[in-house]
This record gives sequence, structure tokens and C-alpha cells, in this order.
Amino acid sequence: MKIVLINPPHTAIGSRVPDDHLPPLGLLAIGGPLIDAGHQVRLVDAEFGPMPLDDVVRSALEDHPDFVLIGHSGSTSAHPTALVIARMIKEREPATIIIYGGVFPTYHWRDILAATDAFDFIVRGEGEATVVALIEGLEMRQPPASVAGIAYRDDLSRPFATQAAMTIADLDAYRVGWELIDHPSYSYWGGKRAVVMQFSRGCPHLCNYCGQRGFWT
Repeated sequence: MKIVLINPPHTAIGSRVPDDHLPPLGLLAIGGPLIDAGHQVRLVDAEFGPMPLDDVVRSALEDHPDFVLIGHSGSTSAHPTALVIARMIKEREPATIIIYGGVFPTYHWRDILAATDAFDFIVRGEGEATVVALIEGLEMRQPPASVAGIAYRDDLSRPFATQAAMTIADLDAYRVGWELIDHPSYSYWGGKRAVVMQFSRGCPHLCNYCGQRGFWT
């Protein structure tokens, strides 16, 4: 399947501090398992520029992907932009399935799904295993209710969440898709180039600042 990952342009601090660009670690964390599952995966990092939303959508849809996955490390303040992007994609390519993930949608899936039909599915919590299971299930036309850790609208258009997915016990079981980015384009504060970070589980939030991989963003 063709899959596009979108890192939305942020309206606040985002991944630009102020001009350095941090890798979208959450998206890369799900990109690796998707590639290893045999899917064609591409990243649109709209933080560069930042990209105008028309350009973001045009770039995302240029090869007619089957799925678009949207997430951002600052998922609360980035939600309005993610929503606009999702709506624009649905207007141009209604059949494209949009999956949303991050800290904000993890906790606010019910409100999001009740307020808009722009997002088809929400991944709650860690996304490495869940998003692979979701896409493979949809590809095989299995009922989404069989996939743990997601939320969607049921046949009556009501927000519905499946049982929580199990926490990943072995972080090394899922590799980061570093091949999705052009490494020289990214840096940390002070001009230092991006480095592989040691992931830990000490914080309930996932952000680029500590490298936590507890949620997909």
C-alpha cells in the first residue's frame, strides 16, 4: 500500500527553534515498521518553510496514496492545522483513508470523531504495532473492531474505541525509519546535526525534546 506521513506545519514552537529542524521522531517510529511490513512509505515534513497548506496537500496526494497518516510532536496546538489538512485531503481525494495519531487525539478521540468526519481512524497510544495491524486489517477487509488501540465512527456514526493496545515491552522490536529523512537537513539547537537518541519511558508524553516514544506523534 502507498502511505504518506504528514508532519504538519506548526503554529507555535513546533520542530523549529527557531530555524533548526528536529526530526519528526514519532512519525519515523511508525514509518520503520510500515516499511518493514512491505508498504511504500513517504514523509511530507511541512515544517520546512513552513510549507503552505495547499503545497502540503498537493505533495501528499501526488502519487495517490491509499493512506495518509497525520501526527505532530506538539499535537494539541497542532490539531487545528492537522484538521484543516485532513479536510483539504478529503475534499480532493475522498477515498483516501486518513489516520490520526498523537497525544491529543489519544486522549480526545471521542470529541474529535464527534466533531468531524475528516479523520477515518485515530490511533490511541503507541503506534508502531497498532498502525501496521490497522492498515493490514483494512487491506484484508477485516472489521476494524478487531484491531486494539484505535478509535473510529461505528455504523451509526458514533465515536467508538476498541480495547487498549498492550504497551510495547521491547522497544528494539520496532526500528525507526531513518531512511525517510534527509539527515543533513535536520539539526538540534546550536546547529548540531540530528543524532540517534536513547528512548525511555519515564514520561507519559511523547515529544521531540526528550525523545520519548510513548505515543505516536
